[in-house]
Amino acid sequence: MAQTIEDQPSLSELQQIQPQRLIQLFFKYILSDIAKRPRSFKIGLFSTYIVIAFLGLLQCLKSLSPFVFLQLAETSVGDTDLQFLPKNIANKDDFKLINITELRQYTSQINEFIDVSPRWLFMCDIHNPKAQLNLTSFFMILDSQLENSIGLGRRLDTDIITSNQIYISNSLQKGLNVQIGETIQIQFSVIEFLKHLGFNNTEGESKNNLRESFKKFLNDLLQISNDDILYRKFDVQTMLQYAKEYKYYVNDLEESDWKKNQTKKRFIQSIYSQNLTIQQKKLGKKIVDFLFARNMTQDAKHIYQFTLRLSSFTKEITILQIEDGLFDIAIEMAEFQLNFQVYKSVQSPKGKWTEALGMMVYMDYKNASNLFLDAILDRFDTVIKQKRKYDKGMAGAVSQLIPVTETRNSVMSKLKHFQLQEYSMMANVVFDNKYPKYETPQNVKTVIISSTNQFYSIAGYDYPVQIMAPLGFIIEIYHLLKHFIETLIQVATMILLMLSILLIYSLMIGDVDEKTYEFGMLRALGFRKSWLIGLLLLQALTFAIPGLLLALITCYLLNTLISMYIFDMSLLISSYNIPIYALILQLIIGICMPIISNILPIKQALSTALRDSLNLFHKVVNNIVVTVMRLEKIGISLNQTIYSIMLISIGFISYYIIPMNMIYQNFGVAIFVLNIVFITMLVGVTMIINLIQKLVEKLILYMILFIKSSDYNLKPIILNNLKCHENRNAKTTLMYSLGLSLIIFTGSSFAIMSQMMENYIKINTAADIRIFDVSKKFGLDEYRLKQQLEWEQHNDPSLIRDYTFSALPLNEFPGLPNHFYISPLSHFPRKSIRLQPVQQNLLNTIDIQYYQPTEYNTELEDVRYLDNGLRDGIYDLYNRALNFDIKSNKDISGIVSNSKFHQIFDAKYKKSKVKAKKLDREINIIIPEGYRNEGSLSVNTPALLTIKNKQYLIEKRLKIMHMATKIPNFDFSAYATIVFYGQGLITMKDAELLLKEIMEDRAVKKSKNYKKIKEFIQQLPKNLSFGLPKEQLFIKFKRETTKEERLDFCNRLRNYFTNDQIYLIDSQELMRTFDDVFTYFEIFNVVVAIIALTLSFFLLLISFISNVRNNCWEIGILRSIGLQEVQIQKVFIYEAVSLIVSSGFLGSLVGFTTASTFAMQIATFSESHFKLAFPLYTFLFTFLGGVLIALTSSYLAVRQLKNKEIASILKNQI
Repeated sequence: MAQTIEDQPSLSELQQIQPQRLIQLFFKYILSDIAKRPRSFKIGLFSTYIVIAFLGLLQCLKSLSPFVFLQLAETSVGDTDLQFLPKNIANKDDFKLINITELRQYTSQINEFIDVSPRWLFMCDIHNPKAQLNLTSFFMILDSQLENSIGLGRRLDTDIITSNQIYISNSLQKGLNVQIGETIQIQFSVIEFLKHLGFNNTEGESKNNLRESFKKFLNDLLQISNDDILYRKFDVQTMLQYAKEYKYYVNDLEESDWKKNQTKKRFIQSIYSQNLTIQQKKLGKKIVDFLFARNMTQDAKHIYQFTLRLSSFTKEITILQIEDGLFDIAIEMAEFQLNFQVYKSVQSPKGKWTEALGMMVYMDYKNASNLFLDAILDRFDTVIKQKRKYDKGMAGAVSQLIPVTETRNSVMSKLKHFQLQEYSMMANVVFDNKYPKYETPQNVKTVIISSTNQFYSIAGYDYPVQIMAPLGFIIEIYHLLKHFIETLIQVATMILLMLSILLIYSLMIGDVDEKTYEFGMLRALGFRKSWLIGLLLLQALTFAIPGLLLALITCYLLNTLISMYIFDMSLLISSYNIPIYALILQLIIGICMPIISNILPIKQALSTALRDSLNLFHKVVNNIVVTVMRLEKIGISLNQTIYSIMLISIGFISYYIIPMNMIYQNFGVAIFVLNIVFITMLVGVTMIINLIQKLVEKLILYMILFIKSSDYNLKPIILNNLKCHENRNAKTTLMYSLGLSLIIFTGSSFAIMSQMMENYIKINTAADIRIFDVSKKFGLDEYRLKQQLEWEQHNDPSLIRDYTFSALPLNEFPGLPNHFYISPLSHFPRKSIRLQPVQQNLLNTIDIQYYQPTEYNTELEDVRYLDNGLRDGIYDLYNRALNFDIKSNKDISGIVSNSKFHQIFDAKYKKSKVKAKKLDREINIIIPEGYRNEGSLSVNTPALLTIKNKQYLIEKRLKIMHMATKIPNFDFSAYATIVFYGQGLITMKDAELLLKEIMEDRAVKKSKNYKKIKEFIQQLPKNLSFGLPKEQLFIKFKRETTKEERLDFCNRLRNYFTNDQIYLIDSQELMRTFDDVFTYFEIFNVVVAIIALTLSFFLLLISFISNVRNNCWEIGILRSIGLQEVQIQKVFIYEAVSLIVSSGFLGSLVGFTTASTFAMQIATFSESHFKLAFPLYTFLFTFLGGVLIALTSSYLAVRQLKNKEIASILKNQI
């Protein structure tokens, strides 16, 4: 029996007690109670500590997550905040270079910018002479010192390197088999460099097309605009005679300076007397000044040698022929070579550049100008000498006109002050105080918009640069992941708060039950009810406040350690303090949680009558008097009111809150609301299914007793215990079921999200390796890539199963009309479609797991089946057995004549106008399932393709061979919205013929975009199959490959990338990255489960101890009539196991059902097969852990009865 505290004050003292003395009395009572019941204090202290510390740490981690996401984004796209790229000025053909000096003047006026760093980026061929290996890589020139000072590539630890030293990527080092310190040869191509500069439309042109651009450049420079001058023929023998006379003439001039000056004046007067433009006269004067300033005797020898070489192979010559010879020399100088020493290799760029570029070489700009200039001039010397010695044509003759030494000295003197860093192909800007700007997506948008607007207002809106913000774009994607993490934290907070509140409530309600007599004595001595309320609250705060302080200290220490690690990893820094909102949350939980938990215990303590409180040997069952008045009498139904409020809330959330946040792209709030809806649904289902808890408890008990038949005689006692402890057990089992259901739901959600991400990656990559050109301008070099892949198949037949190309959609050809429509023959309804040419082996290469066909052409006989048993719809696409191609005749006016009347006309008039035969070819097509209802189309429906714009209209008949819900990597869907962006798959041959027909259409030829289409087709890589630019390449491996194998394979393919807009995706590496992320989520869920199980253990322990104390009288009676201690233990253990197994089963069932609903929603929206990812290990851990906790807690609760006398048990003295 509980004893009263010592030195109890008298009634008169209690009535006149002072506040400070009352507080002293409270503390004295509480300390005495802690000394008598240390277990309750320890449990309350530990549970408060672990919950507040863990939830606070979660909030700290959430505040640090932007650092991690920023680092991931920088690794993906680079550290550059803003990237300045050149753009052409209207109506000018200027080089695409940025004036860094001018740009820095503008950017220095913007406070958000630290500085601007120039960069040069182009492709090069690399050769390792020692290992005889060749690879293609990107070459970058940058200002290392400047970039280090502004934090560009801050996470990459690099040194300042000298002139011929370079850094190379680790993949390139492995591919070349080169060691640190060895020398490699790098070959540069000026033609490739001109592509990046955009020099006079030379992008992708062949040398012959570049020749015209070169000659136009020379003619513009020399002010030659008359074609008569260019094509005028000059007699070589006459030129040779003049050259001989000129030799003697200049010898005479060189002997007398006066005569040379007078001759120069006559030449200039003669130029100004001619009918020339002002620009031509100024140019002529410059040429005369230049010639007379030189050694004319030496120049005369070169001219004579030139004409002499001409006379050996031609009789006449034009200026254009001389320009051709000069171009032949220049084009051989376009490729030069440099030797570099490998200083170090870079394992990962860590934001220095984007990882998508693959292999990389970079050097410092210092001495880069001299290195490249020396290499070009050395190549110039070599070419001139070779041409003079071996070339017997025009190039050899022109080489005689070029003075090598003087040209070299002249170029070196004019460019000696040239600084490469003053001009660049791109410029990178880094923000000052970077982290806060990327803390939220709204901050990113605000700072990018304001800074770019400020720049253009300073530099002018027509300033020739375009600004890109790749980091700002990618960071928004990572913030979606942050919203998902916040959802997990909210669920964990809810689980742990519910268990904590119930645990503290159980502690306090147990204390109230045990101290009923003490409180009765205090009240009998004059202790006021308000004092009793204060005492109970203060008692709860005695373990809440120390737990809060310990949690704050622990949270601060752990947050400091984690912050140090993240700050060191990202090389960004913020405060080490606990965030304000995390601190507020911890204080609210630490103070409010015990107060909320004390509401019911205080009510119970105050509701007990004084006479019942002092009765030690009898229980009071109905100790609360309740007056009931039906609300229906005053027109209010409580149930109807609650239901109506819930329905209104759900409707408002579903129809207003969620759509509004989706429209305004406030995804964080939308995800939070959806999460609340799911959790509310889960709580509601748990409370409903908990109504059958009693039935399940009895079923579990019967199963236990059936297995353990020797204890069947304990059945009535156990059932009686279950009934007596019904109210207390109901709260415990409800919380346990709810906690377990939430853990199962979140674990299943993690698995489903992981599976959804895996599906998304596999659907978009479609194969093991995917290569694609994002620029949609140049296309892939199909011929060389095919040669390499064929070599791979021959070298290792077990590596590649198959590969396939897909062409650029016809809608995306520059200059082509992008309005393509599909419709029935009635022209209604008419829906947009994008025509995508594919190869016949597409489904043999892509992942057919996500191929979902819906309808085939059943009339085809020649069909083929895939490995999974599905019919190959792409193979059907290439089957033209059922196509109906119509032959028609057109006269010279383009009018189609019916074949019957055409024969009558020919028979009557014998002769007709010239006719052209035309084949109206029916085009096979595969369309998405969504076109069925929205477009009134099916496999059996004749369809029509309409290509139109304002100038022309082209119509073609279509035969729908196949319909599908999903084909990996292509825009296919069964939803009606697909008609706005869907793709139709056609054969390469049909695409070629359709493109040809469009190009030959008279209206197309007259359109202003026709030249643009022709230029685009001419600049494509050579030897393209069907003449179509290839946009994507899919590769499927035949066997499992290692990371090193795939890396080497990808490096070999990168040799044939023609520009920096071609990307390669390794789906397995991408999946491995996301698997690592979701592994952390699973660990997080396990940690939450462990804490939840710990709280559940204490909750069950307190509940079972209370059950044992309340049953002391019954236990004493049973012991007195012969029941053994072991049997008493079994009664409580069987009761505990029945409770936990039944509640665990119901909780798991609810979590499983809710997760299934979530999975079905995901499957519905993503149009994937329903597949529930059940967290088996999490379930086994929590469920079996719950059973173990039940056994342990029930044993510990009953252990206090061991070796106790029956009389002590009857008096509740345990």
